[in-house]
Amino acid sequence: MKKVITLIIAALMCLTALCACSNTDSKLNFGKEFVPAGSQLDVLVQLNAKSVDVGIMDSIMAKYYTSQDSKYASALTVIDGVKLTTEQYGIAARKGSALIYYINNALVELSKDGTLKTLADKFGIASDLCIDESYTAAEPTDTSDWDYIKQNGKLIIGYTLFAPIAYEDGSNLTGFDVELARLVCAKLGIEPEFVIINWNTKENSLKGKSIDCIWNGLTIDDDRKAAMEISIPYLNNNQVAVIRKEDAGKYKSTADMKDAIIAAESGSAGEACVVPSEE
Repeated sequence: MKKVITLIIAALMCLTALCACSNTDSKLNFGKEFVPAGSQLDVLVQLNAKSVDVGIMDSIMAKYYTSQDSKYASALTVIDGVKLTTEQYGIAARKGSALIYYINNALVELSKDGTLKTLADKFGIASDLCIDESYTAAEPTDTSDWDYIKQNGKLIIGYTLFAPIAYEDGSNLTGFDVELARLVCAKLGIEPEFVIINWNTKENSLKGKSIDCIWNGLTIDDDRKAAMEISIPYLNNNQVAVIRKEDAGKYKSTADMKDAIIAAESGSAGEACVVPSEE
């Protein structure tokens, strides 16, 4: 009898774990089931493995992987005409940090002298640049967080692997945001240190000072602006749907996805497109 009870409990625990890993709620904005992924790259891996049907992700990443990365370009495609949101990327620091003031000024300088466009051309995203070169702001009076960073002599930057924003080329870390951060840090007189983070707990990493900023294709929204200090926008982006090429005739709009298993990075703007806010 004890053995039977133990088996029942184990089965219930497995069922609970499975429910926690996916969302089959009929209240999804589209799709029959949502599967959160550890990263946007994981979404592409799951699509190739045929464990999900549709991946929702940043257009900047989707365009790169479906056109330049042979492993994914041969099998995956972006659905034409499906743009779920239009958004912009910003850099996030602790709320009230003067770091963002100095980053903003550096971004404007790099845009005005053409350095930013040259860098963006290298990664094929020059058309997505959106720096407002007329930006001005009063110098901050509270520089305590900036002083803390300068005393450490380095800027600890949280990121995830997310080409062409941040990726490994052999043993070298590169990408548009990585190279841009290095240029900005050179202007600020500090050394960049890059640390991989869990995107779903990025705010806690920032507050706990295990990182000083999040510089990794962060979508600007009101909640993030309320919780963190956000830079001026520097890149335009959309949330798009990626599918297997063999399914191109099956999925042409979100209305066609009613029976599809949808994946997006946990805690991302892509997830917000699929899973309604609890508010």
